[in-house]
Amino acid sequence: MNSINKKLMIYVENNILPIYDKNDSGHRIEHIRYVIKRSLELAEQFDDIDLDMVYVIASFHDIAHHIDKNNHEILSAKLFYENEKMKEFFTDEQRRIIKEAIEDHRASLKYEPRSNYGKIISSADKNTDLASALKRTHAYTVKHYPNLNIDEMINRAYKHISEKFGINGYAKTYCYDKEYDAFKKDVEKLLKNKYGFAIKYMEVNGIMDVKEKAKLFAIQAHMGQDRKAEPDKPMIVHPIGVGQLLESFGYDDNVVAAGYLHDVVEDTKYTIEDIEKEFGKDIADLVMVASEPDKTLSWEERKKHTIEETKKLPLRKKLVICADKINNLEDLFLIFEKSGKRDFSAFKRGEKSQKWYYTNIYESLIFGEDKELPIFLRLKDILDKVFYQKENLFLRDTIFLDNQDYYAELRKLHAQKIELQRLKTLVTLPKPFVIEFTGTPRTGKTTTINNLYDFFKKGGFEVSLIEEFTTSKYYKEELRSKFDSMSYSDRDLAIFEEVYKQLLNAVMTKKDLILIDRSLNDRQIWNYRRLVRGDMPEDLYSSAKEKYAKLSKQLIDFLVVTYADSLTSLRRDYNSSLALENRNFLNEKNLNEYNESLQALKDLFVESVDSMVLLDTSKMSMNDVSIEVASQVLPVMRKRYIKEFHQKYNLK
Repeated sequence: MNSINKKLMIYVENNILPIYDKNDSGHRIEHIRYVIKRSLELAEQFDDIDLDMVYVIASFHDIAHHIDKNNHEILSAKLFYENEKMKEFFTDEQRRIIKEAIEDHRASLKYEPRSNYGKIISSADKNTDLASALKRTHAYTVKHYPNLNIDEMINRAYKHISEKFGINGYAKTYCYDKEYDAFKKDVEKLLKNKYGFAIKYMEVNGIMDVKEKAKLFAIQAHMGQDRKAEPDKPMIVHPIGVGQLLESFGYDDNVVAAGYLHDVVEDTKYTIEDIEKEFGKDIADLVMVASEPDKTLSWEERKKHTIEETKKLPLRKKLVICADKINNLEDLFLIFEKSGKRDFSAFKRGEKSQKWYYTNIYESLIFGEDKELPIFLRLKDILDKVFYQKENLFLRDTIFLDNQDYYAELRKLHAQKIELQRLKTLVTLPKPFVIEFTGTPRTGKTTTINNLYDFFKKGGFEVSLIEEFTTSKYYKEELRSKFDSMSYSDRDLAIFEEVYKQLLNAVMTKKDLILIDRSLNDRQIWNYRRLVRGDMPEDLYSSAKEKYAKLSKQLIDFLVVTYADSLTSLRRDYNSSLALENRNFLNEKNLNEYNESLQALKDLFVESVDSMVLLDTSKMSMNDVSIEVASQVLPVMRKRYIKEFHQKYNLK
């Protein structure tokens, strides 16, 4: 092999490499020198390789990374190819090969590099150092996703490293490379332990946070455990809730960390010595006071011991116990409210014993302390609600005096909403939860949309309400004249596309919830009606039905379909209006046709969404319709949040 041309090296050193100062920290000069070194080493495996070409390819391969990360290989190759000085060192054929090699260097390349030069740069550009890979991932995340919290950063990094370097990762090497083989083994070993991955990620990037470390340790320790009173929830939901509660009151990092860890010694294989070794004596001491004594003692003996010992504790240690009791009681209260029943059967002792214990532990916690501390006030409030049945008497005895059954249903819904609020603090859904509303006119659809919007908005959820497309100002002023000139089938398909774009834009927002009045599935109803009337060819209908069912499955989470017999719908319309004139659309024929279409498309709806309610509202009040829909939607949302929580932390 030849040695590198010194004039070429001087030009590159002075004019090309300084440009890398503009790149992010993972693609600056340190990375380029590393790739140059690796490229020259790997080139020894090939015959008839020009080291000048190898050197230049490595020097240029990321030069445009700061301009456009997603297309930097194309831009970098272009910058090389248009560089007049390079024409002095290489023939046109060599420049073509260099250009192609730069274009072929990315790990995500869908095809094999076109030359040995491309194989060399693609292989040399791979990390062989785990810390470096984690640092580069973090640098990119911080730059392009600045609003992610530590949890989200770790999850993004885990996903990226898995997809790129995992067992079936897309990053390939085209050279024998024992360094890369060793690196891959290190990665595969680390990916088997998500807690270990998170700790390593935080350590190498200098973002180790004792609170986050404690949370991740607790998640690993409680893996596979479920909440006793709610077995569909993982056990770790409780310790995370305790840690978050302590943080919300502004307590120090060690107290918050102890909140995450407070059940580890009592309920997992780890000992207090393990906690002290991992987190230090202060946190271990805080955790120890939240762990009960010898479990061979009777329930009464253990509780009496806890009550007496709690009185003697300093405030910081009391805080962990207090937050634990608050979280347990608030969970219990929500279970009671959701079911409408006070049931203590899940506990080793009944209501009387539980009331005795919690009342006395509260007295021990405030003993010698300021009982007006916000955390103590919150414990007293939930204690009174659970055991002394404290409630809002103004609502019960004044507002809902003559409608107690309705009030009872609203309390159930309110409790489910509070539970969703708490789940929302633990995890964010990857996209807004989308509810589409469709159905026969005058069946409670619009009232329910408005009621649900108010219900969630007042609960602190970010909600979008999207009006019916064909009655919107945009449609009437911008599109109607154009669409009216089309055939029925072409117009309906064009409206379909507009409705789909409208929904897609909404889903790209950071809302928690989207309520949409007549969307993709409603358009399926219109197409079916056209088919039955003979206005749409069957082959066109079938292809549209399949296409939009798939899109609905991707974007819409819950479908609400309301209907009523035609006379009920007509009565509701006339009774809600002063006008006695005949309606253009609202007549028995159209209403019956619409209802028949709903029934005919039930199987399609089941394919188009994961969850739905098909509700006959003929004998229901509008408020009852809203309650029924909300009672069906809320459990599905709850399940979705819990599923996302499992996925977020890779829970077994």
